[in-house]
Amino acid sequence: MKIKKAVIFLIIAHIVGIFFLKRVFFSKPADKKAPSKSAAIEALTVRAVWLKREDLDLVFSYVGNIKARNEAKVYSKVNGKLDSYVLSEGDKVEKDQTVALVERDETGLKYELARVSSPIYGVVGKAFLDKGENILAQSTPVALVVDTREAVVRIDIPEQDIPYVSKGCPASLKLDSYPGEVFIGEVSKISEVLDAATRTLNVEIIIANSDNKLKSGMFARIDILAGKRQRVLALPQDALSKEDGSYYVFVVEADKAKKVKVEIGISNDKVEILNGLEENQKVIVFGQQGLRDGAVVKVVE
Repeated sequence: MKIKKAVIFLIIAHIVGIFFLKRVFFSKPADKKAPSKSAAIEALTVRAVWLKREDLDLVFSYVGNIKARNEAKVYSKVNGKLDSYVLSEGDKVEKDQTVALVERDETGLKYELARVSSPIYGVVGKAFLDKGENILAQSTPVALVVDTREAVVRIDIPEQDIPYVSKGCPASLKLDSYPGEVFIGEVSKISEVLDAATRTLNVEIIIANSDNKLKSGMFARIDILAGKRQRVLALPQDALSKEDGSYYVFVVEADKAKKVKVEIGISNDKVEILNGLEENQKVIVFGQQGLRDGAVVKVVE
């Protein structure tokens, strides 16, 4: 009886095994759910502004070195040796006032000490010699006198800026020596001759220096205000991208980015839009790097 039950159990197990193997090797794999064509495309987050009209300053930026408006080296009229300085560096000096005394170099003869006088009003900026040093008349500089009441910066502006910069244009200067402080001057002189080698024009800017803060040799960053444009379409510089010499921006239309070619005018921190856009269009100013025409965007204004 036990043998009969064992045989029946084996037969049942065999049938179950065949059925299981058939399901494993011959059944069709379950269909994977195909992605829905209507699945939403992930929107790219961008920042945008409404294009508006505003007044825009026409500003040109340059760099240059400060110097006193009038500087003059002082020379002796006779050969000899430096006897002494009458004035020290930093002392005020009037025109024709004695700066130094020179012992004449004449063998066997004794003369009064020769006076070395300043040709201009100012302060003694530098004394070049030590006592006893040889001096050649009209050749060896004895001292430097600077008139510090006004300072100047001479810069070379590129040819394309020439039509806009004129005498009397206001200028602002910033110096590393005085962070956070702005010095005001104006264009006082413009050369009539263009440098053919560099295609630049020399321009002089004069700055009042009554407090004597501006020293010869200081480095300055200069902004010249050459005019104003009123009620122009203006965008931040970051909105622009440049390709093959042309400028483009992305505008938002129906939650999509549209690439638009634009023509620009004057620029500083903002740029004037001459053609390509209209007032009240929404223009992307951040997130447009790598953005494609027609991309879906989510706007943060």
